[in-house]
Amino acid sequence: MPASIFGERFVGFKQPAWHGLGTVFNERLTVSEAVALADIGFDIHKAQNFARMDTGRYADNGSPIVHSIPTKSYSVLREPMGEETEWQVLSTVGEQWTPIQASDLATMLDPISQRYPVETAGAIGKGEKIFITLDAGGASIAGEDHNLYYLVTDHRDGTGALSMAFTPVRVVCQNTLSLGLSSAKVSVSLQHRKTIKEDADWYMNIFGMMDTARENSIEQMNTLTSLTIDDEMAKKVIDKSYPKPATPTRLRLTRGITGDDLPSAVWNKLLVDRENMEKDYALANERIQIHKDMAFEKYSIFNEEHPKVSQTPWAIWQAICETEDYRRGKEANGGRLTSALYGGRAVTKEKAFKNAFALVN
Repeated sequence: MPASIFGERFVGFKQPAWHGLGTVFNERLTVSEAVALADIGFDIHKAQNFARMDTGRYADNGSPIVHSIPTKSYSVLREPMGEETEWQVLSTVGEQWTPIQASDLATMLDPISQRYPVETAGAIGKGEKIFITLDAGGASIAGEDHNLYYLVTDHRDGTGALSMAFTPVRVVCQNTLSLGLSSAKVSVSLQHRKTIKEDADWYMNIFGMMDTARENSIEQMNTLTSLTIDDEMAKKVIDKSYPKPATPTRLRLTRGITGDDLPSAVWNKLLVDRENMEKDYALANERIQIHKDMAFEKYSIFNEEHPKVSQTPWAIWQAICETEDYRRGKEANGGRLTSALYGGRAVTKEKAFKNAFALVN
């Protein structure tokens, strides 16, 4: 996910665990107070889209005659913020998609923050995603101290749900071990249907059951230290976590065409296009290979620095997490860090966990 923090709309308690931008607060806040401080309490609205069809005819005053035709799609709109003068279109969604306002979500989470204090709050992109991080305490995992957090995230662009994830952060290097709660007895992932507000309120009322999810996740992570693996097994985890990019459809089709199939002018143009597509595809594969080589290098370093858990599924997962947290990419620093928690880098880390955990099952 290339998007980064929305302006400076990020707040963190004392020293933020994984971000250097925004405002630091030193006294514990309710979720509503944190949302207000971060300036992420803006409402979003859903409005029907209309297709504008030019008839080619003109009125007596010379203005074009157009038809405005209602569609079954809707835009998610955000009011102007800061120096903006125009409403912002965050996404296009279907008729059933229903928003939940940040203020309503904050009110539901306020009582929970008495037990799990607010650690961070912020918005991403142009406000299409907001997040609230709650401090879930600490734990020793694989012999290292970790800070534990629940991440409550609301996708407001139709690409995801109102969801909760469990994220331990290694104190020794601050890399984030993104881990979903899909295996938990109570997994909070709510689609934006018409009942989104009622559903969210109901789940937040049984939030305490997330303790079970946390303990299960910690147990799973500790299990990763119970098996010794060889380099081949480690490389298999890396390969599955960094799959080769799929061959683009246009490239695949052109590979089956020869000069006998087309006129010479068309064939010559096709050759140029195919050469460019082959170069782009080769570069994509090279980038993946660089990531894989980097992950294996970090795996070797981790084994040397942590002999008690060296050559284990835990070690290869750590190596991939550190690769994703610290490798260079197209994103600016803020974008890289948000991607490590919510975007493409987080997806890779989750894949790595599943692939590493599969070794001990």
